[in-house]
Amino acid sequence: MAERHRHRTLVLLAAGLLAGCGTSDERGAGSSPGAGSGPAQAAGTRTGGVAFVGFDASEPLIHALAQGKIQGLVVQNPVRMAELGVKTIVKSLEKQPVEAKIPTGETLVTPENYKKPAIDQLIHPPQAENLSGASLSGAKTKKWRVIVIPKGTTHEFWKAFHAGALKAQEELGNVEVIWMGPQKEDDRVQQIQLVQSAVAAGVDGIVLAPLDSHALVQPVEAAVAKGIPVVILDSGLETTKMVSFIATDNYHGGVLAAQRLGAVLKGHGKVILLRYAVGSESTEQREKGFTDTLAKEFPGISLLSDTEYAGPTSDSAQQRAQSLVTRYRGQVDGIFCPNESSTFGMLRALEGAGMLTKRP
Repeated sequence: MAERHRHRTLVLLAAGLLAGCGTSDERGAGSSPGAGSGPAQAAGTRTGGVAFVGFDASEPLIHALAQGKIQGLVVQNPVRMAELGVKTIVKSLEKQPVEAKIPTGETLVTPENYKKPAIDQLIHPPQAENLSGASLSGAKTKKWRVIVIPKGTTHEFWKAFHAGALKAQEELGNVEVIWMGPQKEDDRVQQIQLVQSAVAAGVDGIVLAPLDSHALVQPVEAAVAKGIPVVILDSGLETTKMVSFIATDNYHGGVLAAQRLGAVLKGHGKVILLRYAVGSESTEQREKGFTDTLAKEFPGISLLSDTEYAGPTSDSAQQRAQSLVTRYRGQVDGIFCPNESSTFGMLRALEGAGMLTKRP
């Protein structure tokens, strides 16, 4: 009986059906600057399960990274991004020179480097709750009134973004920040309405992370036409009317993700790209950086699927991820997701399917 059981186990392993021991209630996350090497899991030493690289950091993702379930997270600096956004709009209002484009950096976080102090600061940024001490209808209390409009208000990325805006408010002392944004990252109508409401209320400036690179063009240009300057953060907009564009180099972020996944797979295998949303310029650039780099640097890696979209929430991402996992189980070697919610949704799907290997 023991020999028969051993034989059956070997057959299952050969078929690729015993892919890991993760459980659906273990959640992970993480991202931070710089690649690293170390004994826990150097690139190219993956011992089982699906190799997984994502984007952005949250506590669940960091936990999964620490366990080795995620091999890499490309992280941004949302605190710095929003802080610079508020400071730049104030500079513009005070007729000071500003840079047309300001990069805020992108960093590859791995199980080997995530404990380094510089990276720990990136993956554990300060956060602010989705509340604003000022409103469009209240009395103006400072020299300048600026509205900051994120893509959404639920992801941890945007909470850190909010903290950066408040940091600038405190340091400058002459500006009040109004924080208002859609709950979900697919509500273009609400984001457009927020821009229009801000214009009608006569704010001095707008700091905007546009949900759609085309849909927000007209509202932004209408604001500028009324003498209200606009700084664009995080994701590009198809207009030249903005004061400044402050963001991660999202294309390079995709390059970092592809290089990490390619190294873990030793240049061979089949991978899935779960895209985020049509019209989101930042994630589209990450996806392009990823696919371009695979084609250029890793000819031994092919794409099993790159046409599916995760949607605006981790729940919608998990549903789409579960479909992909079911369809390509036993065929997929690696996966990339380009933002926080798609990464977390895919993590839950892979854990539920037992396709990630938990490491000490």
